Parts: sequence; structure tokens; C-alpha cells
Amino acid sequence: MNENQLNSTKESTNVREKKFGRPLLNILFEGLWRYAPGLSKQIVKRLFFAPARYPIRPLEKKYLRQGRAFEIRVNDSRVKCWKWGRGPGVLLAHGWNGRGIQLHCFIQSLTEAGYTVVTFDGPGHGESEGKTSSYFEYSDVIRHFFKFAADYHIKGAIAHSFGAAAVINAMVKENYPVEAVLIAPALKLNEILEKMFYGLGVPEPLFKILIEEYEAHFGYNLRADDPIKLLKQVKSRILVVHDQEDETISYGDSLAASRITDRISLQPTHGLGHKRILYDRKTVTMIIKEIGDRLNPQSNQNGLKAEMEDSMKNMQQLIEDYRAADFERRVYLFLECPELRGDFIEIDQGQADTRAAVSSN
Repeated sequence: MNENQLNSTKESTNVREKKFGRPLLNILFEGLWRYAPGLSKQIVKRLFFAPARYPIRPLEKKYLRQGRAFEIRVNDSRVKCWKWGRGPGVLLAHGWNGRGIQLHCFIQSLTEAGYTVVTFDGPGHGESEGKTSSYFEYSDVIRHFFKFAADYHIKGAIAHSFGAAAVINAMVKENYPVEAVLIAPALKLNEILEKMFYGLGVPEPLFKILIEEYEAHFGYNLRADDPIKLLKQVKSRILVVHDQEDETISYGDSLAASRITDRISLQPTHGLGHKRILYDRKTVTMIIKEIGDRLNPQSNQNGLKAEMEDSMKNMQQLIEDYRAADFERRVYLFLECPELRGDFIEIDQGQADTRAAVSSN
């Protein structure tokens, strides 16, 4: 075999390796994009922009029944909302694949301390209209609450992940100062989306066209409106709460954000991940206290402190009930009290370790 034949063989081998080493989805998407671009766009929209349905729990249903339901229309779509209590408003914003009631652990303490709690199901989520959603649509919903501040009296916001990104966007676009606590915020949305597209092998021209269509339709620019870039323009104080073991959104992003401006402070947690952080009683109590201190209606502070103390006592009683309960009662408490599941698991593990030690002796 001469040198030209050898080089030719190497080149053909490299081509085959590149072709067959690629993910199957990449090959399929390239074929679809070439021969059926309309269909390929619809498939990618379903994969990336259609939220999964959130499985609502019995305790969350109870809170929804106690709330006052109402609707708003944003971008000609119906958005389902709820509110509890009276007084200055605190907006709760859920993350991707979530629902407003997912942040139910904050409702009782805030309302009994003299606040109105407002939440909603984002576009394409929960009971709101739409089969797909986006950062831009979600931002427009939060902008509605800020734009019509006289109707909702929103003074504070507690937002998770994707919802936290939209809160940042809305604060900047409406130039609306709000005391915000952002939990595991998705600050580098542009980078997150690109990684997802590349990871599934979506051809670059396809996802760029999709993003451009969304940008043109809703009047945004993903690169310019990336939350990490907008933070410099936020005028109010922000507390970021992020778990160091979060495998969904990198804690490093929040750490980097806390160095952008002295208006951002960072509170790390440990071992809670991306979602359990919403139900951890110590974290929830800390966030509620932070919101109360910042909004600082003096007449509410004693009530907030007393309510938090009562809440801690009630939680401790539930933990003791679980410790003494039979299997059926434990299952019920585990389902009804997601904010205490970490404590329940510790009890189960501790008792299992004790039984194992006894049996080994």
C-alpha cells in the first residue's frame, strides 16, 4: 500500500468514526432538518419548550382551595393565579416543570405575618394555557405583576431556578425595585440552552433559527437578556440561596454572580440539591425572615417572629409524631409534609442502623 492509499484509508476511517461516533439523535435531527425543516422544528419545540406536568400533592391541593383564584391574560394567553392573605405582596415564582403551589412552604408564615402571597402557573405549566413555554413568555408574566404594581402591591419576590431568571429580567425591563430571594437561579440560560441543544445533537442552524423566532415574536434577545448579564442593572438587593451539591444548576454560577455587585449576597446550603431546598424547614425559615427584615413593616415583625416560632414548634411535633408512628402513619406524613422529608429519612436511617446493630450482637 503506497502513501496515498494509506492516507486515503485513514481519511475514510476518520469519516466513518465521525459519522458513526455521533449520537443517533444527531444523525436523525440532521436528516430531518435537511428534508423536513418544519417537522424538525416542531419536534425540537416539544423536546425543549414543552414543560412536563407537575404532579400536585394533597397538601398543595389544600392550599389551592384556601387561596383566592384569579386569572390574567399575557400575550393573549390565560395565566392561572392565586393569592392568600392581605398586606404588602410577595410574589412566588416556580421553576421549569413546576407550579406556583410548589412553593407552598412559604405561604402560611407570610400570610399570618401580614403579607399577601401571590403565585401563578407559568405559561404552559399547571392550569395555565399553552403547551410550550419559554424564558421570554415567563418574563412577560412577571412583568405584568410589576407593571400593574398598584393592583398587586408586590414588594418582595421568592423565585426558584427558571422563575428566578425571569424575575431578574422583569426587574430590569420594568425598572421595578423588589426585595428578591432567588433560590438556585438559572443565571446562564444561554449557556444552559446551548449545552442542551448540543447534548442532544440538534443542528446549530436549527436551534439558532428557533431562538431567533422566539426573540422576534416576544421582543427579547437571549444573549443580551441572559440573567447573568442583567444582574449589573438590578437596583435592589438580592439574596441568592443555592445548594453546593445542586446537580441541575451549578452553584458556581451563583458564586460568580455574588461577585458582580455588592447588592447580591449568597447563602450556600449543603446536601439539599435543586428541589429539596424548597422544602427544607431551616432554609424556608431563613428566607421568610430575610423577606420580613427587608420589607420591614415594623408592625408585622413581632407577628412574623411569633409565627416562625410556632411553625418551628409544629414542625418539631410532626417530627416526633413520625418517630413514634407506625408504617401507615409514616407514609401519610411523608406524603403530606415534603418540607420535613429530610428529617423523616434521617429517623428511618437511624432506626435501621440501630436495628442492624442489635441484630449483629
